[in-house]
Amino acid sequence: AWLLDASPERVQNETELAMQGKRVVERHRLMYRGICIDESMRPAQAGPAVAAFLRPQVSIADLADPEAVQSLLARVAFCRSQGLDLPEPSVDAALDVLLSEAVSLHDVVGADLMAALRTQLGDGGRALDEWAPEWWNLPRGRRVKVHYAEGQPPWLASRLQDFFGLTAGPAFARGRVPAVLHLLAPNQRPVQLTSDLAGFWQRHYPALRKELGRRYPRHAWPED
Repeated sequence: AWLLDASPERVQNETELAMQGKRVVERHRLMYRGICIDESMRPAQAGPAVAAFLRPQVSIADLADPEAVQSLLARVAFCRSQGLDLPEPSVDAALDVLLSEAVSLHDVVGADLMAALRTQLGDGGRALDEWAPEWWNLPRGRRVKVHYAEGQPPWLASRLQDFFGLTAGPAFARGRVPAVLHLLAPNQRPVQLTSDLAGFWQRHYPALRKELGRRYPRHAWPED
């Protein structure tokens, strides 16, 4: 009290955010020439400042599978490259939305980052799933993941036998971009990469059939 009366010009109020356990608090300090002469804390209120304070402490892995996030962004990039008018999702913007009401790390647990990203697409989410599906069903009912990468056509991988009965592989962006098929041997290693399945059956399969039949005699390698 004496300092406040004697040298009010040298007394300053400072407020900063801090963590108290998992919760964000406001720390108020009364400073006299750099010395703290009084301190108090109270719970912080949700808002941009708290969101910015929490942001460095939250990673994508806390809220979603990073591979799933990257896959979604790559699918959108592929569709945009093929002329589909889709908004470009922003991970930072999605995190801002998820953190806008948070006042502790507990508030962030269980937040759905993938849903927040898809919300940014609006009605374009349906077009995304049509133009660039995340999965593709094989004739025998097996579902395989479709991979997307910038500057490359989509690709998927499965055992060669899983493609028996197909004369053509999938094509995306409404049939304009054939997928590259990684045809795998029983040891899960690729024996052929092709986007022309019909040509593969005609030109390459007969020789591969003989080779694979010798290496894997317990597997069926029909002529047709």
